[in-house]
Amino acid sequence: MNKVVSKERFSEKVFKLEVEAPLIAKARRAGHFVIVRTSEKGERIPLTIAEADIQKGTITLVIQEVGLTSTRLGELKPGGYITDVVGPLGQATHIENFGTVVCAVGGVGAAPMLPIVQALKAAGNKVVTVLAGRTKELIIFEKEMRESSDEVIIMTDDGSYGRKGLVTEGVEEVLKREKVNKCFAIGPAIMMKFVCLLTRKYEIPTDVSLNTIMVDGTGMCGACRITVGGKTRFVCVDGPEFDGHQVDFDEMLKRMGAFKSIEQKEMGKLTVCKSVPADKDGRSAAWREELRKSMKVKERMDIPRVRMNELDAEYRSHTRKEEVNQGLTQEQALRESKRCLDCANPGCMEGCPVSIDIPRFIKYIECGAFIEAAKTLRETSALPAVCGRVCPQEKQCEAKCIHVKSRKESVAIGYLERFAADYERESGQMSVPRMKEKNRRKIAVVGSDPAGLSFDGDMATYGYEVTV
Repeated sequence: MNKVVSKERFSEKVFKLEVEAPLIAKARRAGHFVIVRTSEKGERIPLTIAEADIQKGTITLVIQEVGLTSTRLGELKPGGYITDVVGPLGQATHIENFGTVVCAVGGVGAAPMLPIVQALKAAGNKVVTVLAGRTKELIIFEKEMRESSDEVIIMTDDGSYGRKGLVTEGVEEVLKREKVNKCFAIGPAIMMKFVCLLTRKYEIPTDVSLNTIMVDGTGMCGACRITVGGKTRFVCVDGPEFDGHQVDFDEMLKRMGAFKSIEQKEMGKLTVCKSVPADKDGRSAAWREELRKSMKVKERMDIPRVRMNELDAEYRSHTRKEEVNQGLTQEQALRESKRCLDCANPGCMEGCPVSIDIPRFIKYIECGAFIEAAKTLRETSALPAVCGRVCPQEKQCEAKCIHVKSRKESVAIGYLERFAADYERESGQMSVPRMKEKNRRKIAVVGSDPAGLSFDGDMATYGYEVTV
């Protein structure tokens, strides 16, 4: 087992772990990776070694929470242990004095690129690094990159840091102004594809790292096979780096989606409580006490508030058929729910006009019982999916959140309400209220706002014939 020495979180889903692995630290070279397991029966995932400290006997791994294992790694704390760390594996990066080298980096691709940049500089190259990400928080290892680069160009999709634009714009700027002898590109597959299309036009040799497609890391499973120059290659054994101009990126992009359905199913295993008896869901219930003990209050309050997923601005400028706010993923909802402290005297409930048991429904989300969360909402709210979208939570329940008193952003109660209600509807498990026998009395409701429709629903359950 390998001990976690330190942990640093770059953003909501990206973090780094410094792990004890003295033999790996001593043998590691730029381009090498390790295989990690979080339990004896857990899956094997490949992670590139970002840094190694031979004196301390540690290696640094950068992880983006995507599936079950990466999320489990995100739950580790300093002093905890990873079941297995095996390596170094793969072929080391070919380093020589090429001359002027451009290193194109996208997001967490900065982790495998950092040792390459350091090795290139040590070999006497002029290194220009183009560091790109969707937002400022996804620009990582900037300080370390500047220490080993002659120039660093920062690009962000939204313009929140550096210059607004794509990594290819920064790369082309360099290619136009000076002679470049070599290019390295590491990041999302689609990013590497377009960098290679650009450098091919300028006839610049380009190496890419395809570690994102690997699974078991030994060549036995065949999941990472790709076509390079018309021949089949295995990324984990023959790579992970290849001539980018020879890689069939379209084939690779298709293969990368092969395990998405399995990954989504595995995420369901993140539950702490599989099922909870309906009469045992108060704050003193054992499962809620277990949740409170699973994390320290400070750890919960240090989790940054989730950001709502939105349609791309360019796309939505041409369509009016989809919601701009796309809702939370299961992973986002699970993480946001951990921010709730399950207060003994919840101020959020005081701010709710319909007195939803907010801590209870959020704790149901934290333990993965999404349907129970939706049922809790429906106990006092007839339209949780609507209210989760239009209710002014920032002036009501969220304004009373204890996080606000600590000068932090409140728990995203509205986002979580929408998530639970949408999950219930999309899963086909919506509960229908028990209807009383018709009493032959009629009621007219003037107004079809949430209040009017809620009243309509309540009266219908009592047997009234309601017209809105």
